[in-house]
This record gives sequence, structure tokens and C-alpha cells, in this order.
Amino acid sequence: MVTILAKSIKGKDLRGFRSFGWDSSNNLPETATKTFWQIRSNVHKFNFVEYLKMEYFFSSLSLTETRCLFDAPNVLSDDLYVELLLAKQQVEDKKLLLQRLNILRTWLGKSEWDLNLLYTLKGNFRCEILECRSAIRTATKFSGYVRNSSSVGSKSQGKIFIPEPEIVEWTKPVKIDFLRFLTVGEFTSGTPESSFFTLMRAKSSKRLPNNSEL
Repeated sequence: MVTILAKSIKGKDLRGFRSFGWDSSNNLPETATKTFWQIRSNVHKFNFVEYLKMEYFFSSLSLTETRCLFDAPNVLSDDLYVELLLAKQQVEDKKLLLQRLNILRTWLGKSEWDLNLLYTLKGNFRCEILECRSAIRTATKFSGYVRNSSSVGSKSQGKIFIPEPEIVEWTKPVKIDFLRFLTVGEFTSGTPESSFFTLMRAKSSKRLPNNSEL
């Protein structure tokens, strides 16, 4: 039996929808249940998450949509997006913050964000979000009893394989300080010997995607 805990709908026409989902963090401890998000939308999973991220940044989402967004895979591990939300609380000039964000997004090979893009996507966006909870079938416990010796596998004496030790070269990952650039306009790779510099904005032509590319 599946229980619907929360529901959110954007738009009415879901013909030709796609179905996808992920686990919800709203779990009940020490119970044989699982909680998950079940989503139907007219866009692909990646574009669905990107749209919610953009709408949450520019305006707001409902509580259900917000929890669905932050439970989505890789959202909380997206350093640029998490630090963007932190910078939003610190930078009063939102136009300047958006300019700095788009410098970083262009540098990372991502498309730029703006309100016109959000409004264009919003006109075509449709979804139904359900937070569901269902019972988990308990696994059968193994008693340890076997019918005969042949039930526990082969008894043949094979050659013992000893793997050769693998040589791994460890490198310290470099974390880019997105928050510093978003808040004060200085960029650093985060290493002790790194120097500060400002990224220059290159001219770019933006093309809004049509509905078939969502």
C-alpha cells in the first residue's frame, strides 16, 4: 500500500509526460517503510531539477517543491549552487550577483540564467510531484541449515590468485571558492599558493531553448 504524504501540481496538461523519481529524506526511523518522490513531467529529469533550481533562486517554491529539489541527486553536492544560495543572503545587489553567477556558469560550460529564460521555460513547464511512503517487504532470514554439502558450493581445489598490488598516485583535490567570487568578486582556486584575480566577462549570445529541447 502506498500513502501519498504531499502533492504539488504545476500546469494541467501532462500528456506525453515522463516519469522519474528519487528517495525522500522524510523517512520514519526503525520502520519497515520507505519514502520517495514520484514525479511526472513534460521535461527530462535533468531539466526538471535545473528548472526548480532556477525558480528557487529567482523567486520561490512551495515547501513540497523545495524538499523535492533538495532531495534530488547531486543538488546539495553542487558547490556552485549551494554557495550561490549562501551568497544571495549576503549580496544586496542581485543584478551584480547574477552577473557574477553567469561568469562562473559560462566558465564551467553551463548556460546562463536570467529572468527571461525562467519566464520562457515556465510557460511550457508541467509537473506533478508526489511524496509517497510504502511498506518494505521484510527479507527472509537465513537459518544456516543446508540440505547437503553440495549446497554450499564447489569443493574443487583451484589455484589461489594473489592480485598484484596497485600503485595509486594520490592528488589533493582543488576546491574552487565560488562563494568568494560571488560575494566580493575575487577568484581563487583555494590552494595556499594561489593568487587572487577577477574573471572577465566574455560576450556571449544567448539562445532560448524551444519546447522540444526541454
